[in-house]
Amino acid sequence: MLQKKRLPKISLSLLFAGCLWGYASSVMAAVCQPGKLVVQVLGSGGPELSDQRASTSYLVWVDQKARILVDFGSGAALNYEKSGANPAELDAVLFSHFHVDHTADFPALVKGLPFAGYDKELRVFGPAKRGVFPGIKEFTHALFNRDTGAYAYLADYADPDVSSQFKMELEEVSVKPKEIRRYDIDESLTVSAVSVLHGPVPSLAWRVESKGCSVTFSGDTSNTDQTLDQLAQGTDVLLAHNAARENDPDEVARLLHMMPTEIGRIAGATKAGKLVLSHRMKRTLGHEMESTAAIRKNYAGTILFANDMQRIIVGGK
Repeated sequence: MLQKKRLPKISLSLLFAGCLWGYASSVMAAVCQPGKLVVQVLGSGGPELSDQRASTSYLVWVDQKARILVDFGSGAALNYEKSGANPAELDAVLFSHFHVDHTADFPALVKGLPFAGYDKELRVFGPAKRGVFPGIKEFTHALFNRDTGAYAYLADYADPDVSSQFKMELEEVSVKPKEIRRYDIDESLTVSAVSVLHGPVPSLAWRVESKGCSVTFSGDTSNTDQTLDQLAQGTDVLLAHNAARENDPDEVARLLHMMPTEIGRIAGATKAGKLVLSHRMKRTLGHEMESTAAIRKNYAGTILFANDMQRIIVGGK
């Protein structure tokens, strides 16, 4: 049965531009020991069916325990199994937004966890509703509502009033522009979110920190409001989405995603230790030299192009 031990409740930090230096200084004060935090790429692709990649998903290992999932697109469930992760160690799922290539395998995770003996609360974070686009509450309601959900037979896991083996606890992240919101997972593991621009879609970038190490996930964004710069200050790893070429002829791609020059500017401005490029699509695959050249205008650090199942050690060179 569900363990009643409650994960620590929200610790909020709403940090305005004038307070960002204090945030960055506190983050950079601790020294990251390489290997304490590891990011595994479960899915390095986007929504395409012909890229030979799983869609977007990342697994964060802390002291060799798989604690955090960031997005869970198609193919992520199989690669999660291949990773060797122990589902009992999973604490939270962080959604950047609710496009299908970031969420498609989430019902499979919810169905599969009880079979793995999962018996605690799973914290599920995501943005709030905006216009016609769903937030975390509307998204899970559409999937698991007892009366109307696509997977109504799994409703017990989302219903706080019904006893079940495990429960999802929904954490709606509603932030104003230029605010950073921080949540304690436990005394040594925190996650922070900032709102980013991805066209009209409510979207978040995430930062995961533990034991002096940090990794920042851009999610899908054009970053025209430069909020990603705030979140990523001093990060050991910046994992950015390389879904558009420099001066991409696709107008929608330019609207929704960062150009490589912008990615390089952010990495340089935030002094990111490593830059990892993911969410790779057919329009960027094969153009790695072009992307690298654009990034190098502003960033001299390590650049990695992500592939499925790749493990990235946070810290060090």
